[in-house]
Amino acid sequence: APPEIRTLTLTYALAGADCIDVAADPAVIAAAKSGLDAAERIAKANQRSGYRRPWLMVSMSAGEDPHFRKAEFDPAICPKDCPRPCEKICPVEAIEFAADFAGVRRDRCYGCGRCLPVCPWGLIAAHSYPMPIDAVAQQVLSQVDALEIHTHVGEHAAFKDPWQTLQPWVGNLQIISISCPDGEGLINYLKDLQQIMKVPESAPGEDLKASAIALKTKSHHVIWQTDGRP
Repeated sequence: APPEIRTLTLTYALAGADCIDVAADPAVIAAAKSGLDAAERIAKANQRSGYRRPWLMVSMSAGEDPHFRKAEFDPAICPKDCPRPCEKICPVEAIEFAADFAGVRRDRCYGCGRCLPVCPWGLIAAHSYPMPIDAVAQQVLSQVDALEIHTHVGEHAAFKDPWQTLQPWVGNLQIISISCPDGEGLINYLKDLQQIMKVPESAPGEDLKASAIALKTKSHHVIWQTDGRP
């Protein structure tokens, strides 16, 4: 939930985390940025000269359109005498019954589902709304510092297509992390991704078998995150 995300982000920031990874959902990103802002204010008030604001990272999967789960109902059929427990329980005030608007504000809703069971009439449902990669890039990547892309061995085409879509938005990122589970053919697959991304080959002494390798490019570092390797 956004309040918890804000608190955790604030806590990890003050603890010295370098990068904080969250879902590529605008509501989640807003909560995390609020936590980072609060941590920065606290650090400044306490004169922590060595404090550095962590990078904010979002994760998405190659080959799959991100789906955001949102609450939904038709306010026109809500009984007028309903006590509206949904409005009271929503932690981000995404449900409103105002003169100019009634219903769920999708830009605030993050799909926690708390409103579903409290509706006395069972009128609220949760729906997944697919968003194309380019829409996610425009709404999300301009607000963050880093990106993690999840992939699997053999997903060359599934990786290449979204990577080309993301290209206009990755230039200002500090880090791009490629997460791929360990398995047969992993090293060759990562080398193929290097060519797709046009990342320089490893320098002498560097080994793609390492759990995380940072390669300096013109504008960002690339981390190869091979989950499952010690």
